[in-house]
Amino acid sequence: MLRLFLGLYIVLAIGFAGAITAVDHIFTTVLSDPLEAYNRDAVRGPAYSLTEKLRPYDSQGREQQLEQLKPHYGLQLKLVQAAELGLSPREQALLDSNQLVVRQTFTEFIANIDGGPQLLSIKLPEEPSMTILYTIAAYALLGALVGIVLYFWVRPHWRDLEQLRLAAERFGNNDLGTRLHLSRRSNIRDLAEHFNRMAGRIEGLIANQRELTNAVSHELRTPIARLSFELDQLRQQPDPRENRELIADMYSDLGELEEMVSELLTYASLERGATVIKREDIQAHSWLDSVVGSVALEAEAAGVQLRVRTCQVDSIRIEPRFMARAVIN
Repeated sequence: MLRLFLGLYIVLAIGFAGAITAVDHIFTTVLSDPLEAYNRDAVRGPAYSLTEKLRPYDSQGREQQLEQLKPHYGLQLKLVQAAELGLSPREQALLDSNQLVVRQTFTEFIANIDGGPQLLSIKLPEEPSMTILYTIAAYALLGALVGIVLYFWVRPHWRDLEQLRLAAERFGNNDLGTRLHLSRRSNIRDLAEHFNRMAGRIEGLIANQRELTNAVSHELRTPIARLSFELDQLRQQPDPRENRELIADMYSDLGELEEMVSELLTYASLERGATVIKREDIQAHSWLDSVVGSVALEAEAAGVQLRVRTCQVDSIRIEPRFMARAVIN
């Protein structure tokens, strides 16, 4: 669970950080002009007051006057030369129209004093170090809250996935009756139902395979036993004419074995869905007589009497060979 939780948490953290950065960049780009105008208007009053107080003095007098004004404004005030700033044509046009030039993400403002080369730089106070600490603490708290929410979201998913893993492990260890039962609110309930259907299908296939193996051993035992008996009789039979009858019976038994092998291959193809069963309309009574007749000798040898009661159905629609094998079994 820890691996899943950490993976999702890292992805969410990177996603949040990227989203915040992208949104901030987009809004700063799209709203740059309105934000610049807003910040210019916010500082316009102090800038006007300062330039009015500095305008009557020469360069040296402005420096002295500015030192006296700094404690009363709470701003970073400085006299600068226009040539040092590298003003763009747009910024120069703003100064010529007595408007403030806004720089450094709305934290620095350049004001024209008297139209000369000397300008007034106004910078907003730097954020205190505690603000950065508070920002870090706020993001850390946000990350912790996201982690808590993510944990309670991941835990039921992990629990259900763990149940699925254990069920698959038990099923792989030959516990074919393993099934997975999850809450209706589980997000992997459909997957669990697919697993249960798959497990049921595999269990049924293996059960059919076992039954087929038992049936094969039972079905093949009889003709093989007859062949062994007929070979012993053939070895002890002095009359060649009677040998022909034994050989004919042996061929008959071999034909029965071949037919059984063919049926087994057909059953395998039926299990895979590769063979299409073709049903026929046949006479019910005659078909039952033929089925009973095919085992009459074995029944008689075992002391069992077989008879067909009155058949009340004239015709039936079946696959005669497969249905006959089912009745014989």
